[in-house]
Amino acid sequence: MDKTHLSKSEFDLANNALEGILGEPVEDIDLTDTVPPLADVSDSNKVFKGKLSILFVDMRKSTDLTDELKAKKMVKVYRAFIRMIIQAIRYSGGYTRQFAGDGIMGVFQDSTENEKTILSSQKAVTAARYIHTLVDYCLNPALKKHLTDVCVACGIGICTGTIMITKVGMRGKEADDAEENETGIVWVGSTTNYANRHCGLANPREIFIDERTYESVEEKELWSKSSRTKGSKIFTGYTVTDYYLVLQEGITQEAVKAEEQSNPEINFIQNIFDETQERALLLVDEISKKSAELAIALKNVKMREDQVSIRENNATKENNRLQQWKRQLDSKQVDVDRKEEKNKKDEYNIYIQLFKTVHCKRGLAIALGKDFWEEKLKLLILCGSYIGKSEKEVKSEICYALVDLYQNLDEYDLAYDALCIQAETHPWIHAFTVENILSKTYLRTQLKSTIENRLNTALKPDIRKSLQECLSKIK
Repeated sequence: MDKTHLSKSEFDLANNALEGILGEPVEDIDLTDTVPPLADVSDSNKVFKGKLSILFVDMRKSTDLTDELKAKKMVKVYRAFIRMIIQAIRYSGGYTRQFAGDGIMGVFQDSTENEKTILSSQKAVTAARYIHTLVDYCLNPALKKHLTDVCVACGIGICTGTIMITKVGMRGKEADDAEENETGIVWVGSTTNYANRHCGLANPREIFIDERTYESVEEKELWSKSSRTKGSKIFTGYTVTDYYLVLQEGITQEAVKAEEQSNPEINFIQNIFDETQERALLLVDEISKKSAELAIALKNVKMREDQVSIRENNATKENNRLQQWKRQLDSKQVDVDRKEEKNKKDEYNIYIQLFKTVHCKRGLAIALGKDFWEEKLKLLILCGSYIGKSEKEVKSEICYALVDLYQNLDEYDLAYDALCIQAETHPWIHAFTVENILSKTYLRTQLKSTIENRLNTALKPDIRKSLQECLSKIK
């Protein structure tokens, strides 16, 4: 189809649709006891609104199944996995409403049975336990039997809150009944987003829930409060692992579990991040307390000085007392300044260690992401300014780590800038690193000039040799 122009009728069709959507008010309709199917949601600004619990689950492979299995075998794995999930959600009182690859969304609503209210959050947690039970006691044994050594796991995230349900999309073309309606339901609200995030942060065989869901769970002693980091944002909630349903008597199948995959480097870097945050809070708290104490003390000094001017007969004696008090305050201020300076140096060294840790660890650099490292570099430069270091001096201390980090993140212009600093200030530099970065960028002049200028200074033989090798890569 040769489509190079937008017709007047198609333009008017789009404009009329926008007027219908943006020009009409949004009307809320309280949810009933049943989550509405697609056919019951009108294509209008009328939305269903109410409290729901949202469950997200997706498959976690112990190995990369898509690489190891042929497509037809993967069809069996996906169909079997999704069949187990739908049963667990349905038989726990929920509804399956979205599929995305190996990810599924379940929706749960409060209901009343025999005059007793069953909360949506209780249903969602039951469904999560049901899912893990079916995966480890039914699915994995069956996969092991039919596909040999194939074993899967899943992570589950649950959040409870207010959701708005509305239909989106476009009905078939006018005067053409053969065209299908391209419509669907979206679940508007932060609850859906957080449930999805919690699912992504959950470990294999783990359930990760929010505070509101946790309020209604039984056996609270089995759950642990947990914090997970995604980029620069921290998500808090409660987690539990291997939380199965009780198997009825007569079921003799043993659980078959996928091996857990952990990343100790990310755990280590998370510990550094948590320690840095805690020390920063302690620093702020200590400075605030000392400032408040000093302000009160100085106010008292002023009051005493006013009294001295009134009491002429005791002026000399009172003045001596005030001078002694001021010396004590000055001494205390020196102590406060000294401690504050030490705290700032400690905080700076923590961030320095953070960047040195990522050197030669490509997986860790990529896992935490560019935004994480840019934020931490800004904080490091800020901390450096507090202790009298320029931005260039700060970057000089970690230039080799920055060169490696930016290469891992495919930011070669930034890697080149860090390489120039390394060539100017650092005691070693590798020619193969120079060659790799120059192959990915058109920049040359600054690096060449920097190396030539340094070669004109007194250098140890080994660094002179390294710089000459690097210069040969540029020419």
